[in-house]
Amino acid sequence: MEKLSFGPESRSRPNGNSMPKYFFHVYDTDGYTEDSHGAEFSDDERAHVEAVQAAREMLAEKIINGEVVNGSYFEIARHDGTIVETIPLKSVVRFV
Repeated sequence: MEKLSFGPESRSRPNGNSMPKYFFHVYDTDGYTEDSHGAEFSDDERAHVEAVQAAREMLAEKIINGEVVNGSYFEIARHDGTIVETIPLKSVVRFV
């Protein structure tokens, strides 16, 4: 199982407390890939924004490599294991 790490390095809030940690787990044709490092974000919305960007990067790489994209998705989890959101890779493509 490959380990992933997305997003910026650890940041602290002005009061010195660290921000909540989020993990972007990946499910695709290779199975489940756990993000064992995680990244700290101010809130669920910021984690969502970063996950969408990471999903776009992963989608582009899969397309370049001719890999199957259908069914692949990111799962955003908080440090306590709570699933915040599931983002299908194909949902991050913008069409005009």
